[in-house]
Amino acid sequence: MGSMLISLSHFCDKHGPRILLVTQAAINGSTGDELLVPTYPTDSYCDSCLLHFPKSSASDIRSLKSNVGNQCFVSTQYSSIRYQLLTLIIRRSFSEETMIYDGMPLVFYDDTRGLNLVMGFKLNDDNARGNERRYCLIFTIDSKDHKASMELISANWSFITGGFDKMINYIRDSHRQQIQKKNDTANENGNFSLLGGTYLRGNKVKVPRNLAELTQDELLFVRLHKWNSFLLHTCMQS
Repeated sequence: MGSMLISLSHFCDKHGPRILLVTQAAINGSTGDELLVPTYPTDSYCDSCLLHFPKSSASDIRSLKSNVGNQCFVSTQYSSIRYQLLTLIIRRSFSEETMIYDGMPLVFYDDTRGLNLVMGFKLNDDNARGNERRYCLIFTIDSKDHKASMELISANWSFITGGFDKMINYIRDSHRQQIQKKNDTANENGNFSLLGGTYLRGNKVKVPRNLAELTQDELLFVRLHKWNSFLLHTCMQS
């Protein structure tokens, strides 16, 4: 069986499809250092497509590494060893005509991209193009063994889709609560719009916003790392 990984991707208004976070399992017995990415310039990233971990006292954190059982898992902004693979996967995911961003699973497979289970979702945001931001959670099996890959996905279908559902619902609920707080504040200040159902804005310029900001959860990507690591570890044991 090939390697398994989970990624969160976003269709950025400025940069198109971008990986926000990818979680991979280290080689058995490894400390996971081979999966860490070097310090990289962030000039080519906007707030919407930049991985956001809480800042440490020393420097910005660019990677997370933890163990589940005796297996090490690493989450990074991109994969230095599977960069091209993930680029092909997210381009296919966001260009797929059947992707409807309502949490329904989509599966595609080929010898180049492996087997991918994709669940798309979107968040309403007046600061985004079309007033919404689109995301995909993707479970990937990087293998040319179609039969074995399908058997693993089938055996873990409810577990994977259920785990993705929990992640998506957490993000949606956190975002919804954040919008409600802003609307309540605007209503108290007399700036509420009955027509739009949202607080009035003087500035209509579309601006990039990070997922951690949209949910008001500084630990969001840490939670995603932990969720992804647990999902991958469980599937690796099946």
